[in-house]
Amino acid sequence: MDTSQPDRPMRAPLPFQRLALAGFAAVLAIGALLSQTGFITDADRNLLDAAFRYSRIYFPEKVTVDPIIVGIDEKFIAGIEEPMALNHAYLTRFLQAMGQAGPSVVGLDIELPDKRYETLVSTRDQARDYHKTLLTGLLQAVPQTRIIAAKVWDAGRRSYHEIHLDYAVVLGMQAHQPAMASAMFGFDADNRVRRYPEASLQPDGTPHTLTSEMSAAIGIRQNWSGLINYRLGGAFTYIPLQDVLKWAEDGDSLRLRANFAGKPVLLGIVLEDMDILDLPVPLSQWRGTETRVPGVLAHAQVLRSIWNQGLIRTASNWLALPITALFALFWFGESIILKLRLLMAVSLALLIVSGILFLQNYWLPPTAMLATGMLGFGGRSIWQGWRHFKEKQRLNRMFSGSVSPSVMQEIVAGGLDVNQKSSRLPVCVLFADIRNFTTMCEHMQAEDVVSLLNRYFARMVSVIHRHEGTVDKFIGDGLMAFFGAPNKLACPEQHALDAARDMVASLEELNREFADEGRPQLQIGVGLHSGEAVIGQIGSAERHEYTAIGDAVNTASRIEGLCKEAGYPIVCSETVARAVHYPAMLNELGERALKGRSAIRVYGWNPQRGAAGSSHAEQPAQSSNQLLEQRQ
Repeated sequence: MDTSQPDRPMRAPLPFQRLALAGFAAVLAIGALLSQTGFITDADRNLLDAAFRYSRIYFPEKVTVDPIIVGIDEKFIAGIEEPMALNHAYLTRFLQAMGQAGPSVVGLDIELPDKRYETLVSTRDQARDYHKTLLTGLLQAVPQTRIIAAKVWDAGRRSYHEIHLDYAVVLGMQAHQPAMASAMFGFDADNRVRRYPEASLQPDGTPHTLTSEMSAAIGIRQNWSGLINYRLGGAFTYIPLQDVLKWAEDGDSLRLRANFAGKPVLLGIVLEDMDILDLPVPLSQWRGTETRVPGVLAHAQVLRSIWNQGLIRTASNWLALPITALFALFWFGESIILKLRLLMAVSLALLIVSGILFLQNYWLPPTAMLATGMLGFGGRSIWQGWRHFKEKQRLNRMFSGSVSPSVMQEIVAGGLDVNQKSSRLPVCVLFADIRNFTTMCEHMQAEDVVSLLNRYFARMVSVIHRHEGTVDKFIGDGLMAFFGAPNKLACPEQHALDAARDMVASLEELNREFADEGRPQLQIGVGLHSGEAVIGQIGSAERHEYTAIGDAVNTASRIEGLCKEAGYPIVCSETVARAVHYPAMLNELGERALKGRSAIRVYGWNPQRGAAGSSHAEQPAQSSNQLLEQRQ
């Protein structure tokens, strides 16, 4: 006979496994989106600015080629009679001075006139003199000095401002082309200048910028792209234009050459409220720690960058993607503490690596990667918390009727385990039993017996739980409970005694319901004894229960058997009475013999008998009070 079994179909992954994979895929997709689109940029920009600031302090980089700035400042403006639009003569004198000084290239970060201004002066001859002066100055300077003039974008007309045709023709006579280039910068979302003003950042898409053409004029032509290297050099100072003109007027060619010979020169405005840009670092010595500085300083820092160590390259999105995918792996793993420590260590390592690369002029934006790791870790932690919450709810639904609430709480909290060692704890054990129940059941249907017991146990269990007791087991018509475990109580005996009294009171209410229904009345006996018992999970991994074992349990069971003989619904040992300080409601019943052990002194409580000595002949009324006085 063929006993081989057919191949079993591969079991599908469990729902939570599929959800786990779906969660990882979602984290990975979000991380990829962040790394590819640069959606999270504010944090990266702040980190980059901080890197620039601290590297200038702790890792300063000297430069070998530094542009010289000639500044048009407030003092110059105050010392001239004409408006800046009629700066022809001063610009001519500056160009003549540069002809004597011999700079490598001159960049004019000012806008040249676009007309001859004939209508602004009294005679055509005077107007022609202004124009002729500047035109002559340009004609004299062009053969001696490489000049790049700035052009400014007119947003209204969506074109660059045109300079006068005569000036454009003269500048175009230079060997290098073009002699005019954009002075515009691209701004980040926070209106700060960080990037080289490449073609994609120019309003007309032109790759020709003031700084790129100044570089090309001295033989360095390249399609520049990247971040402006604000790590390089210190804060700029400037030479006032009026000083340069004074040196030229005095014929001080030695000073002119000492300051400008063979160096790139930028002429620009350094006024407090004109052409101001916001930069990541303060670059102006005369403005202190202010990061909002004249735009000519931004051009100067660009020249520093491309003429020294170069611009800072940004990591490719495709390089950042695999690192982002690694951080997405923090979705996996169950140990939250371990993953948190690992995430902190890996995040710190990423920041350190990013800092080292930054010192090598390579910027690796870490925010998307860190955000992916935190998203994976946080998302999985929230998901695990939700799973644990649902599991606790499921356990509560499944076992809330099988164990006491205190035991259920310990199970859900992970405090109880079949492999956990039992412990010896002080507890007060309660045994309760229905009197003459076997005889009563002889005249009842089995269904009625079960219904009656269920209603009875429901009332009793509710009372025990209300007094923080733990129901151990049901034994036919009897039940066993204990107080003091798993939740520790200051006085388990008091809780047990209060619960026993409430059980008797609750039974009276239930008996009134039974009387109205024509059912038999119930009477119970409750025995209490306290002492140490071994508490824990008893059984095997397949079947076990949380229970108490020890002499205290056996004694409580024997004491319950005295209730009928003594005529009291509640009988407790002297150990219990002592713990609750011998209250007047307890009647001393003397020493009673227990089956299988020596006699012990017991006390009883019956709501119909009143206080001690009121109706019990065996003990004088003063005995319990005398015992209490002796112990005090």
